[in-house]
Amino acid sequence: MKSQLLKVKICGMKFNVQKISDLLPDFLGFIFYPNSPRFVGFNFIIPKIKKGILKIGVFVNESEENILKIKTKNKLDFIQLHGTESPFYCEKLFKKGLKLIKCFRIDDSFSFKKIVNYVPFCTYFLFDNNTIYYGGSGQKFCWKKLYEYTFQIPFFLSGGIGIQDVDKIKNFFHPKMFAIDINSKFEIFPGKKDDMKLNAFIKKIRKL
Repeated sequence: MKSQLLKVKICGMKFNVQKISDLLPDFLGFIFYPNSPRFVGFNFIIPKIKKGILKIGVFVNESEENILKIKTKNKLDFIQLHGTESPFYCEKLFKKGLKLIKCFRIDDSFSFKKIVNYVPFCTYFLFDNNTIYYGGSGQKFCWKKLYEYTFQIPFFLSGGIGIQDVDKIKNFFHPKMFAIDINSKFEIFPGKKDDMKLNAFIKKIRKL
């Protein structure tokens, strides 16, 4: 049994945003990284979505100025930093009142000691597979590695999660696992999500 109801974040939103918002996920993620196939464009305006869904802007080594501009324009609830941003950079954004989710790419040699200096400035962490790409690889890392994570910051579990992983999620417990982050395994093509698959997944996760 989980200690709390797991949240669901659908990332890489671009095309059928309002239709997917009707499924009432907890978070929708929009990628403001030009090298991503799901890049929405810096002038993108998030369409009106269902009340209560939180909006996350995903950035990779982006300028502070651009992040602040896009955050204000789209009324983003969270800023997800998916690159090699330093604790000092996070501190600067934190001091401007932004709520941060910092991503770390995990492999067998990853040491969680690396993230201690980020703790004061982040609301959540996000753990993804370690690839040459900044997310969206469709690949998993070994979740058992997360048993080494002992900080108090709750985390999003990410990396190649699909509808076939519901039982695996059910059987994996970590007291700080807060949300499941899904993306490429629920797409018709990059940025367009499969609403039927997502609906089935969300229902199953909420029954856990």
